[in-house]
Amino acid sequence: MTAGRMAGRRALVTGGSSGIGLATIRRLLAEGAAAVAVDRVPPAPGAGRPCPYLTADVWRPAEVAAAVEEASRLLGGPPDVLVSAAGIYRIRPLADLTPAEWDETLGINLRGAFLAGQAVARGLIRAGLPGAIVNVGSTAALVADAAEPTAHYNASKAGVVALTRQMAAEWAPHGIRANAVCPGVIDTPMLRLMDDPAAGRAYLEARVPLRRLGGADEVAAVIAFLASDDASYVTGAAVPVDGGSTAI
Repeated sequence: MTAGRMAGRRALVTGGSSGIGLATIRRLLAEGAAAVAVDRVPPAPGAGRPCPYLTADVWRPAEVAAAVEEASRLLGGPPDVLVSAAGIYRIRPLADLTPAEWDETLGINLRGAFLAGQAVARGLIRAGLPGAIVNVGSTAALVADAAEPTAHYNASKAGVVALTRQMAAEWAPHGIRANAVCPGVIDTPMLRLMDDPAAGRAYLEARVPLRRLGGADEVAAVIAFLASDDASYVTGAAVPVDGGSTAI
């Protein structure tokens, strides 16, 4: 960890109540940033509140705009770091998938990243300030998995990767970088792989070269790097954090 690397930065993290979002908040704070979280619900009892929490549904434009405005007030200026980690994961065979399930997943995972990114970028452009956006994608954007059917999730995360690249292209003239991380099997509340421990262990042995689950803090470390000036020449990238699973 690079102490003080994020000093003076103002971070907004969606999906900050648990998992990768919460780990990212803790990492950014440890590196010196000020942070505000946005989530539909506050952290679970015992998880603690490392920073102020705002309540919003990321797929609702008015709620996102209000949250970004309030975050700007709390942070003393427009957020110059955005981490869009809000997301849901649902397993459903494609033939059985309903339009409502499709819309919910695309709404939160993809529309949410669009709305948050647009609101933050508008604030930075108005203020003439640079910034960094890191969207949380998934290896599901890169590879399919017949054993755990999630077409709506896969499509949403593929959209996040494409959206991130377009953000990078359009907002580079304003000094705004945009990158994505693509986590693999990470030990968070969203993980379903280990519902059957024996099957999960077999998957790790066969499909993940490092042969273990990743930790949310390991993803947060990559997010912090991409948000920092250490990644000043990195934009439009989609970085797998997957123990090597997409390499084989």
